[in-house]
Amino acid sequence: MTGILAGVSFVLTRFSPVFFLVGGGFIALSGMGDSLDGIVARAHAKTSRTGDFLDHFVDRLVDVAILAGLTFSRGAHATLGFILIVLALLHSYLGTQIEATLGKRSYAGAGKAELFVAFIVFTIPAYFLSDWQLRLGGRALVFADLFMIVLGLITAFSIMQRFLRGLRACRQADGREK
Repeated sequence: MTGILAGVSFVLTRFSPVFFLVGGGFIALSGMGDSLDGIVARAHAKTSRTGDFLDHFVDRLVDVAILAGLTFSRGAHATLGFILIVLALLHSYLGTQIEATLGKRSYAGAGKAELFVAFIVFTIPAYFLSDWQLRLGGRALVFADLFMIVLGLITAFSIMQRFLRGLRACRQADGREK
């Protein structure tokens, strides 16, 4: 729920930049909750496939909510946000597909923890630089746009890493089966 509230907060930055900080706080709470649910489940021997399934689904829901909020934040270009959402979902999909194909998870590249830290750090300068713009080729880019570009490049690199590791692991598994 707090991850979704973070996304809503980012949309509300259109009215006041203070919502960048509010969104960062909600992301911090969401990240703590996401970390603690697994720890508590393992500590009380309450892990289950249902819990794992729901955890992955809720993680993607939170990712999309936060990224969609950023997409529609103060001055941001929606195209950059949509590209970032697709990249984030492809990155997550590759990890899930590697697990489905090989029976083991792949955490190659930047993960959810790194994404949450990046978002929390981003919210502080975003608040102070909410009206800042960089003009490139007749277009104005705001701080959120630059963040999405950097995050998109990092995510694309992580996709490439995860894809190549998954492909290599599949080829090794195929070689052992023959």
